[in-house]
Amino acid sequence: MRNHHIMRTLALALALLLVSSFLVATAQTSYQTEYKSTFSGNITSMNPYTTEALSDYMFIANLIDGLVETDIYGRPVPSLALSWESSEDKSVWTFKLRPDVYWVDAEGNKTEYQVTAEDFVSGLRYVADPKNTASNFSTIRGVIAGLYDYYKLLAAIDDGEDKGMTREEAERSFDETVGVKALDELTVQYTLSASYPFFLSFAQLDLLLPVKQAFLDQVGKDFGTGRDKLLYNGGYYISQWDLDKQLTFSKNPHYWDLDKLTLDTLSWEYVSDGVSRLEMFQRGNVTSTSLTSEEVASIRGTEWENYVYLSEKTATTYWFSFNFATRNPEAAAAMHNVDFRKAVFTAIDAVTISAIWEPEDPEFFTRYTLLPENTMFDPDGVDYTDYPALQPYKGQDPFDEEAARALMKNAVLSLCEADGVTLKGVEACQVDMLPIADFKVDGKLPIDLVFSSGSSETEMKKAALVKEMLETYLGKEYINVILGHSTSSFSADVLDRGNWDLYDDSYGFRYADPSANMNRLISEYDITESSYQVPEFDAMVQEANSKTDIKERYALFSQAEAWMIREAYVKPYMTGGGSYNMTRIVPFTEPGGYFGMSRYKMKGALIQETPVTARQHLELQQAHEAQRALLAQEP
Repeated sequence: MRNHHIMRTLALALALLLVSSFLVATAQTSYQTEYKSTFSGNITSMNPYTTEALSDYMFIANLIDGLVETDIYGRPVPSLALSWESSEDKSVWTFKLRPDVYWVDAEGNKTEYQVTAEDFVSGLRYVADPKNTASNFSTIRGVIAGLYDYYKLLAAIDDGEDKGMTREEAERSFDETVGVKALDELTVQYTLSASYPFFLSFAQLDLLLPVKQAFLDQVGKDFGTGRDKLLYNGGYYISQWDLDKQLTFSKNPHYWDLDKLTLDTLSWEYVSDGVSRLEMFQRGNVTSTSLTSEEVASIRGTEWENYVYLSEKTATTYWFSFNFATRNPEAAAAMHNVDFRKAVFTAIDAVTISAIWEPEDPEFFTRYTLLPENTMFDPDGVDYTDYPALQPYKGQDPFDEEAARALMKNAVLSLCEADGVTLKGVEACQVDMLPIADFKVDGKLPIDLVFSSGSSETEMKKAALVKEMLETYLGKEYINVILGHSTSSFSADVLDRGNWDLYDDSYGFRYADPSANMNRLISEYDITESSYQVPEFDAMVQEANSKTDIKERYALFSQAEAWMIREAYVKPYMTGGGSYNMTRIVPFTEPGGYFGMSRYKMKGALIQETPVTARQHLELQQAHEAQRALLAQEP
């Protein structure tokens, strides 16, 4: 205990030292009151429930507040909800709202509409109607009791099925069916389908934002299509919206947390795709910018080099997966062999692939667990990815050319007839994977394997590397990689048609529990569209979902994740984020975290007159991480 106290004291001292050095260095700094950015496509809607692009999230997060937000360390703190409580089994959550919070209009004037519990009920009612096509509805459909049943009922009626009632009658069943209730004017309660001790991360999502029903009825289908077709309860309102010119947000003078708004204006200027954001940043026309590796190289040796830093990794993970429903009989036979799957994944060098984006420090991007580090901690402050089952994978590069070759040889022994060349049960045929590939297989070694990718420069480089790695490390006598590139829509050309044997994609992480992605990997959900059947994994996930004790839950989920990686159904290899950036925003002055809308808010942001130096960013990052580690240890 004494050693633990000493370590906490030393860590706190380090954090305070770093913070104080920053405060001294910036004591004379003046801050700007306008955030400036750009957009390149027409913005036709600000409907908070149909957001898709990251820019949409930034818009909505600064216009409409929800129940909960996060502090700079990513911890949930009150927003429109002053307080909350849950039942002992964490299946019922009750939120008490702030009194005297009002919606404002497109002129920043306070309306007659107070933010009430019924607004949150109306928001979920809107999301639950399939006609409104809410984005990412699958994230919460099984969480709130009755929500998915209500959605499916309306969808079935819309499809012409006879459900013994009209659509209007079905709509009136919402209050009885769906687990959300306004207990009084300022108390909203959610009844969940099971125990959700992590429900606060759901409470930060766009899908649980409020809406005033009377206003929604007034604007109808035009909701969100113009600045006067929205009401605002967040830090800002839309004061200018010219579709192909300018977008401006102005400070909401009636905001409940007005003292925390450090910026008066958020503005976006329309620019064409060919305009250099680097040059705009250098002129002071934008607050922040990301840079390509070529742009970084172009400013090396100039003063601007001092302002370049690598952004933090995100919770997004990239992984490879197989298509068990492929029309390619050679690959179909091979990928059901675990040694073949392991051979392929062991032969893929993640560090070399990562170097496409970060040639100087390629290991920075690598991640070898499906779920991200530094996002989920148990009551003892232990990171989910540090649980014993994941220790063989976290930070452990699985690339091993000798092991890959040995695994491939073992696979061939099982896959081939006595002649060592003919694949068991595979007949010669023509394989049609148009528009990306069309080829003939002969049922003999080498195994033809189609790797499908996009057609951007980086995607083409990655595909060429995958082909070279597999054929070099596994042997061209054993495998022949056919590259297929989608020239239009990857979903339409590849995923929808099953035109792939192997591909990779990125997978986000929507809420603070392993189930966020583990539930999406079960056979029934199959987020990778692999068409696999993994009953053992399904059972492990089901058992983990049944546990409410966080430590027990994490232990079981980590075992399920380890099984999925060990059996080589998926191969995690790289993180999202980590791009080169320059900014005038003082790091870690905005809300933090990996989930929900708060991380897109500009609330509290400090914008320097001069760009943040790489050294300043590093010192603040060290202080922030030290303080966050201390907070994670608090009881």
